[in-house]
Amino acid sequence: MGEVKNILLSLIGRGKVLENISQGYKRTSYRFKTGEIFETGFFGSALWKYISQKEKINYWYIFGTSTSSWSEIIYALDEQKMSKFQDLAYEIYEAENIGIKGDLLKNWEEALSSEIPGIKLILIDPLDYKFFSEFLLENLPENDDLKIILDITHGYRYLPLILSFSIMYVKNFKNIKELKIYYGALEMSQDNAPVLEIDHINEIFQLSTAFELYKNSGYFPELLKNLGLNRREDVYFSIEMNERPREELEKIIEELESIKEKHKKVPAKALVEDLIPLCRERYLEDRMVERAKFFFKKKQYLKSLILLYEALTIIILKKAGYRDLSNIINRREKAREVYSKVLTEEWTRETFNNLEKIRNSAVHGNLRESQSSIRNFEDFSNLFQKSLELYHHLRKSLN
Repeated sequence: MGEVKNILLSLIGRGKVLENISQGYKRTSYRFKTGEIFETGFFGSALWKYISQKEKINYWYIFGTSTSSWSEIIYALDEQKMSKFQDLAYEIYEAENIGIKGDLLKNWEEALSSEIPGIKLILIDPLDYKFFSEFLLENLPENDDLKIILDITHGYRYLPLILSFSIMYVKNFKNIKELKIYYGALEMSQDNAPVLEIDHINEIFQLSTAFELYKNSGYFPELLKNLGLNRREDVYFSIEMNERPREELEKIIEELESIKEKHKKVPAKALVEDLIPLCRERYLEDRMVERAKFFFKKKQYLKSLILLYEALTIIILKKAGYRDLSNIINRREKAREVYSKVLTEEWTRETFNNLEKIRNSAVHGNLRESQSSIRNFEDFSNLFQKSLELYHHLRKSLN
């Protein structure tokens, strides 16, 4: 795991415009929850000061148009340092009214970077909706854990929305571990404008990511963590190894069912519904079948195929009179020896033979062997359902 890098993303707009001349943003005193107050026109400057006092900001990406108030960024600097940038800042201010050129903006970026390492000023077309996702994919670091700090205060009102959804997409390809959103609420001003740290967004972001991981793979420790519970990696490992940690599962289910917050109850309920069969089923083969159905729904077909086949071999051996399977070195081979005595109906033998053939082909990669039996998902799905029917048929007769 690499270094955690902090990425600050800001949008900058035009502020007040009178008679086609940009007046910039209104100077505002922004008050953070710590009580610290920073006076600036461009909120991003206050946010950069506030965060950089506490932790390093590796990159500060500021997105704006050719007429955005780029000169306002000077207020990120301490007053004693502003003087050496005043002439260039005024040149930038003058250019904003007619549309700043890329080379001049680059000069401004290079000048500011001497005091603000990692600052990047990016010209955007506000109607190029795919820009943000493409930019983030290309520019966010590859091998580091990332904390994204998103400033949604300025710019066209729809741009923060596009940028937010772009981050949600990009998280699938970058190691975004945390998302913090800030808004300088000028409209809530009394003496000062309060700064809103919208922490719930990060909670939802983390919970959504964890539930998506669970939904697609069955891995639940990260979901437990984001529901406020212990991760229980040990329980997950036991389940994956086809063990039955009943007491631990009952404890997890009890804790999940005690969750009160509505936005957490829904994913908790979904997890409980999947864990109950694993807790309830006494026999290994029954738990294997439950896991097979679980992974089939998650489109993990190889896992579901292997589990269902193994469950069938166990139930066939039990039906043949073998009660202690621990002494059988090769269950599949033994099941093959006795299955014709157990599977007395033609459909049962045909189903098991087909499932075994597909299982062997899939596990060993002998795809040509399976082409006559299964050619597409619909055929596989039908065989899977038929094999479940066979399993329950044997289980019922065994009981």
